[in-house]
Amino acid sequence: MKKKTGVCFPLGFKAAGINCGIKKEKKDLAAIISETDCIAEACSTTNRVKSYSLLWSLKNIKNPVRAILINSGNANVLGGRNGWEITCNIMEEFSKVIGVNSRHLLFASTGIIGKLLPEEKIISSLKTLVETASYFGGNDAAEAIMTTDRFPKQIEIETSIKTHRKSRFVHIGGMAKGAGMICPSMATMLAFITTDAAISRSALKDALRNAVNDSFNMITVDNDQSTNDFVVCFANGLAGNKTIQKDTRDFEEFSEGLSSACEFLAKKIAENGEGSDRLIEVKVDGAWSEKDARRIARKIAGSNLVKAAVTGAWPNWGRIAASAGSACTRFDPQAMKIFIGKYMVFDGFPCRIDETILRKELSKQQVSIRVSLNSGRASATAWGCNLTEQYVRINMEKE
Repeated sequence: MKKKTGVCFPLGFKAAGINCGIKKEKKDLAAIISETDCIAEACSTTNRVKSYSLLWSLKNIKNPVRAILINSGNANVLGGRNGWEITCNIMEEFSKVIGVNSRHLLFASTGIIGKLLPEEKIISSLKTLVETASYFGGNDAAEAIMTTDRFPKQIEIETSIKTHRKSRFVHIGGMAKGAGMICPSMATMLAFITTDAAISRSALKDALRNAVNDSFNMITVDNDQSTNDFVVCFANGLAGNKTIQKDTRDFEEFSEGLSSACEFLAKKIAENGEGSDRLIEVKVDGAWSEKDARRIARKIAGSNLVKAAVTGAWPNWGRIAASAGSACTRFDPQAMKIFIGKYMVFDGFPCRIDETILRKELSKQQVSIRVSLNSGRASATAWGCNLTEQYVRINMEKE
């Protein structure tokens, strides 16, 4: 029996993924289509260099949205003066196939910078793409948005928010891609979230912003920020629930579900870092402020020296301490405690721990690092991955 996965999990969303010729054989063109208009909110990259696809989406994001087109293998960035014209042509043709005005469509791209989109290849494949779209197309779409990802990333969540339908609750689904050019400054990957919730725009905006801040903004692979990417959430209201407003119990429930979806996808991106084989989770507590906690956690997770030490299973806690101290925050180094796994390695002075035990901790698929600052009550968690020779090999070659 077929399962509705990822973005197709909520009511009323179809998806598809096909090969249009940007790549030789792998899927490279995807679409998410709603039965009815959605409200959409997004968080986009802060890079001054942005793709034409992203600029198109930012222009239309406040309109009612019916569908989004996504291509991989080509970033649609800095391809020349006619890059914007090609983008507009593709979206006008997509609007004809979908049967809605182009103002109600979004576009996303990922891949190599500096090449023009193959306009004819994409346009000639749009009819097939839309005809292929189904309520069971989540897997195909998740595969089509991948670049150097090793595996597709999807999530399905059933909330406890009741609807007018019998035995029915509000659902959230999502998919994401990302393996390189991941830096904790929103948003250096593609992530698409769908929900059948009826929710006000202001409530959706706040819920997404909070979810992104604690998930996609707290991951790092290589500290290189992308030009294209964004997180977008579509809500079509087909669940039939009472419209969710801010400062209500349903808003809290929805926010919790959305945060869980974003955190799951964010951790999968970090786990899938180019060339990596270990996820690094960094928890910071006892910070003077949340801002300090977030800075230190991201600094440690993004340190190439810490990443390399994890790859070599070398318990050099001094690298952790040095990264924490370089984050321009307030704490007393002599009051700091550092843990690798469950073992404390620094408590104002070096702790005597068998190195063999620590090497085993650093060899686990998920490596846990905790820094307790004893300077306040704020905390934060960041995720990264280890650094290997394979990362260099991947980035020496074409996508």
